[in-house]
Amino acid sequence: MRTETHTSRSLLPSLMGWGWFFVFLLFISCSDSRRFRVEGEIDNLEQAEFYIYSTDGGLAKLDTIYVRDGNFKWETLIEHEATFFLVYPNLSQQVIFASPGQKVSVIGDAAQLRAINVLGTDENKAYTEFRMAHFNDSPEALTAAMRDYIATHSDSRVSTFMRTLVQNVRGTGSGIVVGQKLTDLELPPDGLSSDSTTIRLRPGRPVLLTFWASWLRETTEDFYFLLKAHRQSQHASGDKSLRVISVSLDVNPDDYRSTCRFDSLIWESRCYRQIWDTPIVSQLSITSLPYYILTDADLRVVACGSNWKDDIQRPLYSLTSNGRE
Repeated sequence: MRTETHTSRSLLPSLMGWGWFFVFLLFISCSDSRRFRVEGEIDNLEQAEFYIYSTDGGLAKLDTIYVRDGNFKWETLIEHEATFFLVYPNLSQQVIFASPGQKVSVIGDAAQLRAINVLGTDENKAYTEFRMAHFNDSPEALTAAMRDYIATHSDSRVSTFMRTLVQNVRGTGSGIVVGQKLTDLELPPDGLSSDSTTIRLRPGRPVLLTFWASWLRETTEDFYFLLKAHRQSQHASGDKSLRVISVSLDVNPDDYRSTCRFDSLIWESRCYRQIWDTPIVSQLSITSLPYYILTDADLRVVACGSNWKDDIQRPLYSLTSNGRE
């Protein structure tokens, strides 16, 4: 009896070890079933940083993908289908349809980011084929093609995504129109400066909102004219003194700070590192950079657009005290 008891007890640690082993295998199996992978091979690109985010719960926050010798790998665990957006260094985006347990491949050339292929699942293959077929379409023709696709593939995830694109097509670069009054706009602290106040738009002065990013040269080239207009208007008083507020769509805080120092940004500025998901960008439906919105002292929009000289310069100087360009 003692021998039997001793033998059964000696087996207990071994059985417990096997038990933990099976638990481990179960955990690995469950993890793999939720794992979504992205692998990339981009020609003519040695090193870079891509960003990836989700608008429907796939990720809680923006993540960074490091590219080395044109290759990268990235993975995450997801519980359900999700839509990811891969953001390239020039801030253009590539949609990726994801499902638990799947893997997709991103293949192409850095010189032709618009022609990137996303393969590995039916949804990504279908959207890639659509993009390639309409690569050179005008915006109007592309919108018409998306509407046709939606009509014939009404239940697909690609159609669901296309519906958002069709609904957001705008010819002006934003949802703002001249004559509209801007209200309820607030820019809380961004955590990148000592300014802990919330910027609020108040009547009493003309306001120029400018949206930019350090990676896009066109947005910073206008800073000279913006700085000149800002300084000239500071000699005015009352409803002729211009208030400038800028919003950067940068992701890298160092790039943002460096540009602010180099270009001597002396006006109010914010950078939330959320790219197109920046709250005020979403609120005003900004879809292109650079972008300017000019209001009068009553916060009524008098001009908006992407071209400083054609869209903003004359209306701005008509609002400020000198009245000269």
